[in-house]
Amino acid sequence: MNKRNNSRLYVTIVIVTLSAAFILGCISFYSILYVEPKVKSLIGSKNNVSVNLKEAYLILRDPQLFAGYENFDSAGMAVKNSLMYFDKLAMQEEEIDASSISYLDVLLERRMLGSRLGRNTMLYFLLVASVFFAAYLYERKK
Repeated sequence: MNKRNNSRLYVTIVIVTLSAAFILGCISFYSILYVEPKVKSLIGSKNNVSVNLKEAYLILRDPQLFAGYENFDSAGMAVKNSLMYFDKLAMQEEEIDASSISYLDVLLERRMLGSRLGRNTMLYFLLVASVFFAAYLYERKK
């Protein structure tokens, strides 16, 4: 009776999971390293407040991969209300003042949670890839 060689299957799974981990890592770490610090500095700036807060809102309006605003959970109702508030301000072409910072903080927190979820998902895929790589090495040894 012939024993099947599953090496190709293991290599394929390793390549696919490493690719998914790479893509998720790029998206998440771009948000963690570039977007979130920029938004924090815009929210915390003391000069030209209205323009900076509007720019921060426009950046946060485009959500991170895992922080999408279309899928609302029970904790996401604050996000929905914040979006409605800022959309109303944008439609009426009103300035965003310092009293709106707490709403921007809610949007920023949602984005930060999404990027952390993306990072953790990347780590999970790396773990899966390492398990299948170990299985590949075991298969080759046999």
